Amino acid sequence: MRRLVVAWVVCVGHAVAAQEDGGEAVSAVEDAGVMLVAPPVAPVVDAGIAAPVTSFDVVASPWGPGRKSSGEAFKSAATTVDDGPLRWKWKDVSAAVGLQYFARAEARDNADLSAAARDFAMSIEHRARVTGKVSAFGRVGAVLELQDIRGWGTEASTVALLPATALHQGFVDLKATSWLDVRVGRQELSYGEDRLIGNLDWAMTARAFDGVFVRASPAEGLTIDAFGMLVKPPAFLTDTGGGRFQNSGTYFTGAYARWRKGKAGVDAYVLGLLDDPSTAVTGFRPDHNRLTLGARGLLPLGPVALVGEGALQLGTTSAKERILAGAFAGRATWTLPVAGLYVMGDVSAATGDGTPGDGTDSTFNQLFPTGHVHLGFIDYVAWQNVVGVRGTLGIKQPFVHVWLDFHHLRAWDSRGTWYAANGSVFVPASAARTDGVMGNELDLSVTVPLHGSVALSGAFSVFLPGAMADPGSTGVGRGTSPSTWAFVYLRTQL
Repeated sequence: MRRLVVAWVVCVGHAVAAQEDGGEAVSAVEDAGVMLVAPPVAPVVDAGIAAPVTSFDVVASPWGPGRKSSGEAFKSAATTVDDGPLRWKWKDVSAAVGLQYFARAEARDNADLSAAARDFAMSIEHRARVTGKVSAFGRVGAVLELQDIRGWGTEASTVALLPATALHQGFVDLKATSWLDVRVGRQELSYGEDRLIGNLDWAMTARAFDGVFVRASPAEGLTIDAFGMLVKPPAFLTDTGGGRFQNSGTYFTGAYARWRKGKAGVDAYVLGLLDDPSTAVTGFRPDHNRLTLGARGLLPLGPVALVGEGALQLGTTSAKERILAGAFAGRATWTLPVAGLYVMGDVSAATGDGTPGDGTDSTFNQLFPTGHVHLGFIDYVAWQNVVGVRGTLGIKQPFVHVWLDFHHLRAWDSRGTWYAANGSVFVPASAARTDGVMGNELDLSVTVPLHGSVALSGAFSVFLPGAMADPGSTGVGRGTSPSTWAFVYLRTQL
């Protein structure tokens, strides 16, 4: 832990020394977390999301500015771009170029929660993006977004080049009528607090889907989205016995309705994850189909903002078990009338399955989330088989945002699997386990706007494992030693 603290302090020192003087504070609000709020006042895109005036399609994150034009922040590329830097207009045609550079240094100690093995790791990685946007006649538009993702020093030499540049988004938008938009191609999806569908902007690669998206806006404050995404393409496979069979691939589909009245609102959604798990090795296997029904609500009550969400999952697994699972989450944020202070309470719960093979799969599937912001920054817990309670105390000023999160985390079913934030198995299931306390986590975070388009942030996290991580009683676990993690993050968005 001493090495981690020293490394974090050194990284912060170098980053702060490199910052330039002057500039405005970044304009931001809440988007899957608590954000900075600072002038200049930006036009509101959605309850909790603002578009800073320094660039196009820009939204806020807890760590600084980013770009988004999907889901909650959807904006058709067919719309003529506003006046601004790196934007041009010729009669009925407009174009814009956006630039983004993110760099993040991370250090992690004792990820296995065991003091027996030394596993301290430190890395620096970056994302460099170029986004081109063209619109014509207010009816058609296109976006092409290329990104380079790499870890510093990972090339074999200073003249070697890794194939780390690829397409992140590439789509065409059609504005069929004033109330109907169609998007075709590779695109991000993001809804609500990104608990089930998120663009995973925290990860340098981020997340995008290939498919078709349609939005209808039949009335003021009301939108209805429908989408169909291809996650894995269909193929003819040959098993080990030489037999040929059709693999139908993996598809993610859904419909999502939103209604807003000021900062209050209601969402309702139906999501389908349809998967054929057959492989050339296993041969033909039955489909694994999961249906998610859910709703979300937002309600401002003076200085208190309430957000709640609940979801039910039904379907059939490839093992021919029926799926019956659920999850809920709620958050209350109270902004005190004193120096930008706020207090937040949050609960996140999702069912788990302690009796696998009994005919019913009760483990909730978090689908495609940005889980990093909800159940601890250290990313050891997913919205699956969990009950998590968070308390936050923070202060927001135009020049700095500081907040402290405390998480208490435990399993819904102590016998079930403990999942990490990315959905992988962190601690396997054990029928003999009776104590489901995963542990407690403290996250201290700081974000400093250096300019309207630049922010510097950092955090230090400590995870204190509970009885569920202890392999002593059941032989299944990791260890009981604390784990620490820290990062320093520079985000630039033009």
